[in-house]
Amino acid sequence: MKISKITTFAFCATACFVSGVFFVSCGSSAVATTPVVEAEKTLVDEPVVEQPEGVVAEPTVQAEDDEYSRSVGGISVSRDTFAEDKETILRIISELDVIMKDPGSTKSYNAWVGYVDQESVDYWKLRKNLQKAEKRLPVKGIKLSSLQDYFKNVFVPARRGREVSEIRYISDTYIKAIQVQGEQDIVYYYFNKINGRWMVHLPPIDD
Repeated sequence: MKISKITTFAFCATACFVSGVFFVSCGSSAVATTPVVEAEKTLVDEPVVEQPEGVVAEPTVQAEDDEYSRSVGGISVSRDTFAEDKETILRIISELDVIMKDPGSTKSYNAWVGYVDQESVDYWKLRKNLQKAEKRLPVKGIKLSSLQDYFKNVFVPARRGREVSEIRYISDTYIKAIQVQGEQDIVYYYFNKINGRWMVHLPPIDD
């Protein structure tokens, strides 16, 4: 799956990172997601900042209709499906928030892996991909030797304490979970729907 080019958004944290979207992630409209940096490849798994395409939220009685339009774009998704998907995605993120409170424990790591799609697990288990991520970390000296290191030092710092309020469809089985700031969408997560279940996707890092 392809993720469109994204521009960098840096927020004040010692461990802001780039993914994918994944994974989770600054950029332009797609998959961080999550977080992925394409324009300036300096950070790893940093949230993606995106400019909505022509639709701006309006504080009116039709706010729900406006959000639906923003979320589905040109993707064919019914209102009922949208409402169900959003509820599911936000619930998963709430569960991940609890897991991320103790990123150093093996129990938290094992719980987190259960939310991640197999494609992402296979990719980020490879040492060569972790080494590429190491080079882009803003804090030098952090070693990524395993997927558990990635969880503790990349995934968690980029997302812990962040508020996700809306979703954006890339396709009917691929979604970005975002925070809306003014006219910007900040992407923190990407989700793939696999066998009827929404799974976190960690996009690969570009060479």
